[in-house]
Amino acid sequence: MPNPSLGPGAFGSQDPTRVADLFSGPDSLRVPGERRWLWVCVLFAPTVLGLIRLVFPSVSLSEFVLLIAGGLVFVSIGRGRLLGSSIRIEGRQFPDIEEITRSLAARLGIPEPQVFVRDDPFVPIAAVGIGDPYALMISSQYYEHLRRGELQFLIARELGHIVAGHTRLTSLLSASGRENPVIALVFGAWLRRTELTADRVGYACVDDIEDALGAISITTFHAIGRRVDMRVLAEQRSDLHAEPALRLGEWIAGVPYATNRLAALHAFAAQPLAQRWRARLARPAEVPFEPTDEPGTIVTRRECAPLVRRCSAALLDLMVLTAIFQTPFDITINKAAANGEIPKAVQTFISHFPGIAVDVNGLPVLAGFFLYSAILVALVGQTLGMTVMDVRVVRTDWGRPTILQAIWRYVVAFVCSATAVALVGFFTRVHPHDRLSRTRLVRARRLRT
Repeated sequence: MPNPSLGPGAFGSQDPTRVADLFSGPDSLRVPGERRWLWVCVLFAPTVLGLIRLVFPSVSLSEFVLLIAGGLVFVSIGRGRLLGSSIRIEGRQFPDIEEITRSLAARLGIPEPQVFVRDDPFVPIAAVGIGDPYALMISSQYYEHLRRGELQFLIARELGHIVAGHTRLTSLLSASGRENPVIALVFGAWLRRTELTADRVGYACVDDIEDALGAISITTFHAIGRRVDMRVLAEQRSDLHAEPALRLGEWIAGVPYATNRLAALHAFAAQPLAQRWRARLARPAEVPFEPTDEPGTIVTRRECAPLVRRCSAALLDLMVLTAIFQTPFDITINKAAANGEIPKAVQTFISHFPGIAVDVNGLPVLAGFFLYSAILVALVGQTLGMTVMDVRVVRTDWGRPTILQAIWRYVVAFVCSATAVALVGFFTRVHPHDRLSRTRLVRARRLRT
């Protein structure tokens, strides 16, 4: 799961005078409690999954983890799928979309994402990506019904998702942008608040609230959205509050009820905060978003990821494999454990994480860990744990490692793990397998600059 403490500055070269304040400080556009609810959802995820299993026994923790790991791979190959089956927006095709996107990206002070038009009857628009370059996917079936201001609202709110860091997690949970019932049950409380946050950004970037209301109407009711009376629709909200049981449908969804979105947007529009941001975002950024700390041509030791991030990423990956391989393991904790040389607490910890075992019985699991790491690093440059800890494997010249280089990195790591070499290099920033494979593990934020 992505680190929610990452600020907007983690997403490429941006205008620090504008983006830095977009979701921080007293003028933050983030809906109150959004980050807190993310942590609540994470902490209670095992409990919620346990309750789901009472009704649907086939749903397991391993399947949930596999869904997230699969999302990471899906995102990595998603750009190829978009290029092959969607329309990439450029000056020669749909210039109005490109103009709106470029203008809004300049206002928000972020790099312009890639934009694609696809045939999707379910998702009007979605932003995906766990790092630059991000991508916007617009449904051709909704585009025909949108006016310019409404399209501007939708694109602005998706850019808001990118700046706020939402897409780094939502892309793993649902790479296509479609709602998954299990994901909605586990993370719904957080997902609904991210949508309200994005609505705030969208409203701050349009000329009139009618553009925002029209966009919500069209994306909710499709073709007949133009005929919906927003005032009558708002009256339906009173019926929802009169009967609490009627609100259960929203609690198990990842998107707020349209009536609640409209009410929240009207409430925000009446706040001085909205007017301040509309004034600030009414013109393009005056400061060009350029790298503030440009890296050199060769990765230095200081630029490598620190030990805490390395170990945290590895531990998260071991937890992923543990969830995947839930079948009982016959773990032998070597002679030191038998002689009582390992504390009981450590033995208990190891028994809950079979992937940590490195003796003969644990070698297949250890090999699986390195195989899993090699495949993901070869495909996307980072494992799931690395994604969460915001680190990435690169060549010494900051380039992306080749497939053979990634495989060789983990072959060497596997050999070193069974020898004293791993202990010698454990506390160094450049591990032996990094030196021999000419790769480095660096902060992804540093790479994006």
